[in-house]
Amino acid sequence: MEGFAIYIIGHKLIIDKAQELSKQVLILVGSASESHTLRNPFTSDFRIELLKKVYNNKNIRIEKLNDMTNEYDISYEWGEYVIDNVKKHEGKFADIIVTGNDDLRKGWFSKEQMKNTKEILIDRKKLDISATELRGYLLLRDKENWKKYVPEEIIDDFEQIKNKLLEVKEYKEILEKIKNEKTIENFKNIYKKYEEKDKKEKLKNN
Repeated sequence: MEGFAIYIIGHKLIIDKAQELSKQVLILVGSASESHTLRNPFTSDFRIELLKKVYNNKNIRIEKLNDMTNEYDISYEWGEYVIDNVKKHEGKFADIIVTGNDDLRKGWFSKEQMKNTKEILIDRKKLDISATELRGYLLLRDKENWKKYVPEEIIDDFEQIKNKLLEVKEYKEILEKIKNEKTIENFKNIYKKYEEKDKKEKLKNN
């Protein structure tokens, strides 16, 4: 299948699938205006820098995509916003969208919006690891587990990425709270409480 594919969020496996299916791939780096927060600790420029280390192919274009309100606010209006941004960069909407099949994804696009676009959904179970867990391994200074799940092109950036994560207030607090039980399970339990609070506050302010 040839054509123009977009990749919106996720994982190397998803980008690789988009490359396999299409001669031209647009990567949209979401929540681009957010940084130094719980869910988006890194700047969009730093995320793009890492992406370019892995993908310097001429057929891949990387662009920023700001949230409409916040990353929990998902609706068909969000889908229309994505479509408009893709058209701004490429002059048309994608022939193919490649993304994970999570619950949030189900609310992005209506059937009408997608009538001329094929959707490729990657089973999240195949991704094997979440961004949250990767950040946990960074906090735990567990490079051996972290490097199992990241592209080899960025393994040498472990210390830099860890130090940038520790610039974020919430991660400093989480690190302090797990100091007596430094396990990935303890990290995820504490992180979940922070995430629930973050989501509640952001949805309240919509």
